[in-house]
Amino acid sequence: MTVRFVPPWTMLILVVATVVVAPGWSLVWGSEPEIVARVNGDPITRSQWQRMTTDPVTRRLYQRETGIAQPDPGELSRWSLQHLINQRLTFQEAERRGITVADVVAHSQPNRVRGRFKGAAKFQKWLRSRALDEKSLRETIRTDLLVSHVRAALVQDIRVSDDQVQAHYEAHKDQLRVPEQVRLRIIAVKNRAAADDIVAAVHKGDEFDRLARERFIPLKPGEIGEPLQGSAESIVVRLEERRPARTKTLTEARPEIEQRLLPAKQRDVLQAWLAEQERKSRIEILH
Repeated sequence: MTVRFVPPWTMLILVVATVVVAPGWSLVWGSEPEIVARVNGDPITRSQWQRMTTDPVTRRLYQRETGIAQPDPGELSRWSLQHLINQRLTFQEAERRGITVADVVAHSQPNRVRGRFKGAAKFQKWLRSRALDEKSLRETIRTDLLVSHVRAALVQDIRVSDDQVQAHYEAHKDQLRVPEQVRLRIIAVKNRAAADDIVAAVHKGDEFDRLARERFIPLKPGEIGEPLQGSAESIVVRLEERRPARTKTLTEARPEIEQRLLPAKQRDVLQAWLAEQERKSRIEILH
C-alpha cells in the first residue's frame, strides 16, 4: 500500500479495522466538499466523511464492532474515514467483477423506507437527522447493496471444514442436545363425565384406540372445534412413548455447528481481503 501524506497533517497509519493517528490530529469541517482522501485516485469528500460520522447508524456499528458504548468523537471520526476507505476498495472490486446495482432497485428502495413513516413530514425529519436528502438516500442504499453483493461474492465459496465441525462438536457436546420428548395420544370430549367414562372403560380393559375412534369430537381436516371446558375436565391422555434427552449425533449437529462457525470465518476472510487490498493500493490522506 502506498500512502502519500500532504502537509500539514501529522503522520497517519492505516490498518485493517482502524485508523491510528498521532495525538495532534484535528478535524475542521468546511462548507465545500473538499477532498480528504483518495483511494487509487477515487476521492472521498469532507461532506461524505461528515455525513458518515454524524449518522446514528455509524455510531451503532462502531459500538457493535468495538464494544465501546460512548465513543470518543475523534476516534469515531477516524473510524468513519477508515470505513469510507474500505468502501472505496469494495467499489473498485465491484468494478473489477462487473457487479452493479440496477437503477430500478436503487430507486425503489427509498419508497420502501418512506413507507415506514406516517406522513411525509416525519420522513423528511428522519432524513434531516441523518444529513440526507432523497438523492443521497438513494446513493446510500445503492452503496449498501453494492457492498453486500461484493461481500457475498468474496465469501460465496467459504465453507466450514470437516475437521472444524468435528472439533467444535467434541468441544461443545453439552450444548448440542436433543431434549426429552414424549408422544401422547389424546381423546378430547365435550365434558368431564364423558372423560370419566373413557378412563373407567380403559381400566376395565377396553382398548384406548377404539375409544378414541368412537368418542372423539368429530372434525374434518382444517376445521377448528368449539372451545372445550378445560383440559383438566375434557381431555384424556395416554403416554405412547418417552424418549430421554440425548446428545445429537455429528450428522444431526452439523447444520447448527456450521451456522455458528461460518459467520466468523467469513469475517476473517473479508478482513484479510481488506488488508491485502490496502497493502496493494495507493491511499492518499489529504488536508
